[in-house]
Amino acid sequence: MTENIVRFVPLGGLGEIGMNCFALEVSGRLLVVDVGMGFPDDDVGVDLTHPDFTFLYEREDRIDGIFITHGHEDHIGALPYLLRNLKRVPPIFAPPHASLLIRDRLREHELSEIEVTEVAPGSTTQVGAFEVETIQVAHSIIDATALSIMTPAGRIIHTGDFDIDPTQPAGHLTNGERFRELGDLGVRLLLSDSTNVDSPVRRGTEQGVIDALASVVAEQPGRVILGMFSSNVHRLLGVFAIARATGRRVALFGRSLTKHYDVARRLGRLPGSEGLLIHADQVSTLPARDVLVIAGGSQGEAASALRRLGLDTHQNLRLSEGDTVILSSRIIPGNERKVGLMINDFLRMGVVVKWRATDPELHTSGHAGRSEQEQMIEWVRPRAFIPVHGTLHHLKQHEELGRQLGIEDTLVVENGVPVRIPAEGQLSRDRPVPHGLTRIAFGGEELDVETRKRRVELSRSGVAVVAIGVTERPRRIQFGPTFSAFGIPTLDRDPGAARAVRREVERALLEQSEHSPQSMEDLVRRAVRRLIQDWTGVSPVVEVHIERLG
Repeated sequence: MTENIVRFVPLGGLGEIGMNCFALEVSGRLLVVDVGMGFPDDDVGVDLTHPDFTFLYEREDRIDGIFITHGHEDHIGALPYLLRNLKRVPPIFAPPHASLLIRDRLREHELSEIEVTEVAPGSTTQVGAFEVETIQVAHSIIDATALSIMTPAGRIIHTGDFDIDPTQPAGHLTNGERFRELGDLGVRLLLSDSTNVDSPVRRGTEQGVIDALASVVAEQPGRVILGMFSSNVHRLLGVFAIARATGRRVALFGRSLTKHYDVARRLGRLPGSEGLLIHADQVSTLPARDVLVIAGGSQGEAASALRRLGLDTHQNLRLSEGDTVILSSRIIPGNERKVGLMINDFLRMGVVVKWRATDPELHTSGHAGRSEQEQMIEWVRPRAFIPVHGTLHHLKQHEELGRQLGIEDTLVVENGVPVRIPAEGQLSRDRPVPHGLTRIAFGGEELDVETRKRRVELSRSGVAVVAIGVTERPRRIQFGPTFSAFGIPTLDRDPGAARAVRREVERALLEQSEHSPQSMEDLVRRAVRRLIQDWTGVSPVVEVHIERLG
């Protein structure tokens, strides 16, 4: 690579929602931006997902720094998994709220010796060949930043997640003036959030949501349970003000919610909230009219506080007729069924449910709508544009917007496809780099491809286990075969099936020629699978254990 060519290397967040991570490369040296996680789309014991970091591991001695834009999990959640596999940890930079979240997360992973440098919005940091300026932006979390990165090819602006909401209760409006100034100075490339491109105009404002919540809460005669995204400190601040105005005490249900509350309180962003807070086990001792519970789990997650309340299995509270559940959140695509089930469970309990379908003003997105994306492009006026953060559909729609606004040099790429950014000339694709998805199982270890494949097979068709003790000369079954079936329709704990399997195994073994190319285990496996498939139409995983007795 020549010194004035920069490479943009996307590892996560392009072609998908979440797992945001990319690197900028100059003369072989790297700046990494965000290290995010995602959530599994199946249920085979996967706790979380993150990008394949092979590209970074192979160049770990060339990483000059890691910059974090804000504290959402899809931007910081995979950091411990990257760092624990690096022999040399590079400097890590993050805005105040994100830096505290990261330090807490590193302690949980026994990586507390790793330092995180706090960078305030508006500051400039030199990281190798890169000069990084953080720019304040509005988002559904406090201390969100965009990055202006000076490189040998020119200035690259990465918006991070942003909107242009003029009413951020906890502060931090988008600094449009600075974006205009940078546009006047000249911007080589814009990388901009595409998540909400399908919305012509982002509906509502954060203060408008709080005003709507205030009206709804004031009307409720019983307990109010508010479901929301745990990281939205703007909304938390507003909800505590609502509780104060309506004479209610506040309880927090959910680990993530408690964590974000604690970090924001330590930063002084929730003044006066401690006097209103009660412990979760105090909720049932207060009159219903005096209680406001803020609960995590607005996406219907199985173990979340909201889901357990809907199933009447929460250890601190049982809901009843007269209580109200408010979902101040959107449904993330793919979670529609889970949220629908949860809402119906609440309705069966006689609980009133208010959400975006009944009260649209109860939530607003933290991602720029199309009109705000247009405003960002007009502020920055870049020579070239690469849309980021979204599925291929979102990226292409955002690229089309850029072209409509007069940017001729645009490029859509997905994870693993680097882009060469010369000081002069057009953007161009480079050879793909290793990329993909890494799954972390419950317990914290990586779930490799073969193990996951095995788990999927087990979940689809069940497992049969056969155990036998055999003498070789003469061939004789000394004990067994024993047979057990798990998850196979009609066979689980069926003594008749067990007897039939034993007969089939005995026949197959006694008829096997000593010169047969098939191993004894393979012979039994095939015989049992064939028999079960004839009975049930299912071809299960068959585990065979043979003890050879001499």
